[in-house]
Amino acid sequence: MGNKDVKGVENPEILSKKTTADEAKIVQLIVFNLGEEEFGTEIDQVREIIRTGTITPIPDSPDFIKGVANVRGEITVVIDIKARFFLSTKKEVESKHIVITEQEKNLFGLMVDEVAEVLRIPEAEIRPTPEVVTRINKKYISGLVTLDNRLIVLLDLTKVLSEEELARLTGVSERQRETAEIGRRKTEDEANEERETKQTGEKIVE
Repeated sequence: MGNKDVKGVENPEILSKKTTADEAKIVQLIVFNLGEEEFGTEIDQVREIIRTGTITPIPDSPDFIKGVANVRGEITVVIDIKARFFLSTKKEVESKHIVITEQEKNLFGLMVDEVAEVLRIPEAEIRPTPEVVTRINKKYISGLVTLDNRLIVLLDLTKVLSEEELARLTGVSERQRETAEIGRRKTEDEANEERETKQTGEKIVE
């Protein structure tokens, strides 16, 4: 009956070997720093890594979009990933690297503090994401890796940079900008009114 048992199922020994082979599958991760936390993404989602260079601002763009950059003749939208996820830090660190990724036929550059390493680990070491582990919404996280005393949060760039998600965030940023503009104008109007009242009072005293 060859490698089949009486029920037509493959020999358990062969199944065991296949399971071992699957568990031994190696995944390569790009690991980078954002503030005090370590993040990573599968290397298949990364096109290249470049040093932070000239970025041309886009007028009236959301706060998390720093502008555009020319990467080998292609226009790339550069996103401040810390601003994107509201990852405030005790000390501001200048971005050293930009992680280039292509999503939905668009090029994006993610500003990170620094790309630390390319990590090779067995796929079986990637753990599911618990409810609370970082300030980032769980829906953008594909898993966790614990290595010695390190905790590496894996980002799913397909979800982080989907057109629907960026459109939603752009709308939120525009509303925040409008609210801030209304507040600024109100403050200016109050200051002008106070100034006019003071000047009127001074004339009466004269």
